[in-house]
Amino acid sequence: MSKPVLLATLSLVVGIVAAHILFYEASVAVPVWLGACAWGFCCLLALLGWRLNLSSSSSSFSSFRFLLVTMLFFFVLGFARYAFVAQDIRQSWQAMEHPPSNRGNPDEFDYRRWRWVQGVESAPSSLVGRVRRCALVCRQRLLDRYALSGLEGETLAIVAASTLGDRSLLQRETRDLYSDAGAAHLLALSGLHLGILVGFLLSLLNGRLLLSRWRSGVGGLLLLFIWSYAFLAGLPTSLVRASSMMSVFVIASLLQRYGAPLQHLLLTGFCMLLLSPLYLFDVGAQLSFLSVAGILVVHRRLADWVQEHFHFGLYWLQRYHLSWPLTLFSVSLSAQLFTLPLVMYYFHQFSPYTALFSVLFVPLTTVLIFCSMAVLLTSFLLPSLSTLLSVGLSALVAVQLSVMRFEVSLPFAVVHDFWSRKAEPQLIVYHSRRCPALHLIASPSRSWLLMPEPDSLEVGLKSISATFWARRLTAAPVVLRGRKSLATGTCSAVMLDVSASASRDKITPPRNG
Repeated sequence: MSKPVLLATLSLVVGIVAAHILFYEASVAVPVWLGACAWGFCCLLALLGWRLNLSSSSSSFSSFRFLLVTMLFFFVLGFARYAFVAQDIRQSWQAMEHPPSNRGNPDEFDYRRWRWVQGVESAPSSLVGRVRRCALVCRQRLLDRYALSGLEGETLAIVAASTLGDRSLLQRETRDLYSDAGAAHLLALSGLHLGILVGFLLSLLNGRLLLSRWRSGVGGLLLLFIWSYAFLAGLPTSLVRASSMMSVFVIASLLQRYGAPLQHLLLTGFCMLLLSPLYLFDVGAQLSFLSVAGILVVHRRLADWVQEHFHFGLYWLQRYHLSWPLTLFSVSLSAQLFTLPLVMYYFHQFSPYTALFSVLFVPLTTVLIFCSMAVLLTSFLLPSLSTLLSVGLSALVAVQLSVMRFEVSLPFAVVHDFWSRKAEPQLIVYHSRRCPALHLIASPSRSWLLMPEPDSLEVGLKSISATFWARRLTAAPVVLRGRKSLATGTCSAVMLDVSASASRDKITPPRNG
């Protein structure tokens, strides 16, 4: 790996992190002069580095000074980029009637941080916002073609997510199934989906053309295909990242730079952070880069180890074209090893069978993508054939879901919250517009929930029960409706209600406290 690229990227990352620590909190304003001074300091450092490079001798001290100035330049550059982005976000939030904020419930999704990481690029008034809005219109037309072809219900939702990046039709149960099976990435357009399509296109064009004198034309066609697909899919963030990575690798192939794939990955991250420093805090971006890094670092070593110790069996597998399951398993395992710490930290669960079942999920997803594309193409030319293909596509989705349900049914298929602490005695007031409630916790196995009679536990507190209760409690709370107070041991709770009918209701304290 090239040392200058590594040091420049690390310095840029440190500068972005430093600015994030200072400017993320809403109470801290971003001074306009600070960003301007940072840009000015960058210019001075650039001039100083240029001067040192011209006048430097071969001594190690001169090289060290030049390296130090270069690292400082990229540190300030990252700081300045984040400062300007933070200022834009702050101004856009100030113009809102209700700026993004969290509700304050335990273990809730950090909505404010998610909106902050999204930035202001999707604002309708921005250039990116207008382009994305046009892309979403094109995507909706393609979704309508799916519906006209006969796709509906769960099949339409999965096909729309897997090929066009629209997950709005997915039910909560389907999302949970994919998550428990360790296959949630199949529902988000990423490098896997793009790699399948680009690989198929290269096989049609003959991949050796990238090494011939026609490589410029082939490379331009690949880049056009990559970004056209990203546009038709509505420019989702995950696919934009994957398209950027793929573009760098294609350009590196055109320039005949084949020796340092990790350097290409690092250069991709460097360019994307310059474009939007908030990518550093995006969970999807972190998982994408770690998975690719894992494949580049581990997969080759695993392949060499298998070749060294099982070369005879591998020879027979390759002879009969049966080595692909082993390759898929190795690639998936390599990616999972690098992403496992982040998955456990953000999602509090992981599936130990993910690498094994990827041998089935990846081929099924490949066939699903091509069948979906065939449905789209025939819907314009041969509607009757499109309807027939939709029937087969529905059967394929049913097979994929059956395999996932089988995986989830296996022992230890999903490892949940292995490091979560159990709830301590406390009184919690849940902030929910549809279901205000008081939760008195005596122990992880004994708790009571006070809530008004008209409110719905299943709707109002569904997310809380799936996160906080599942992680911190060993037993579901006892639900008490239409009552006023609760006392247990030395703790008591009162919930006020303006309803006159409930004004005289009262909970009898448990006798054994």
